[in-house]
Amino acid sequence: MQEGWGINLDYASNSRFKRIQRNHKREFVSCFNNLNKIKVLLEKGAKLSELNYHPAFFRSEGKGLFRIGESGVKSAKALRLYVYPETKTKIIYILGIGTKETQQEDIAAAKDVIKNIS
Repeated sequence: MQEGWGINLDYASNSRFKRIQRNHKREFVSCFNNLNKIKVLLEKGAKLSELNYHPAFFRSEGKGLFRIGESGVKSAKALRLYVYPETKTKIIYILGIGTKETQQEDIAAAKDVIKNIS
């Protein structure tokens, strides 16, 4: 087993990530910076249950799914990066990215993927 937390992109839609990055570059960068902050907290021993809303950009969507929002971006489009931190293997699975408008579909799709991972 690895020491630190790893990142797995196997379940992410490459085309969607490219489109979001092209159309919302600042927000995209912010989401991934926030992902790194969560990774650092987990590596320092923080528990997922302690992190819900702390930091404010990290929120549970249920069934092990978490969303990471952008932060510190003026006049930002609300983006959500959907992740599944698997504590046994210490892998953060990146499952999807979307906007407020696609939120419900994104959550449902991510939860379906989690069933295949667990």
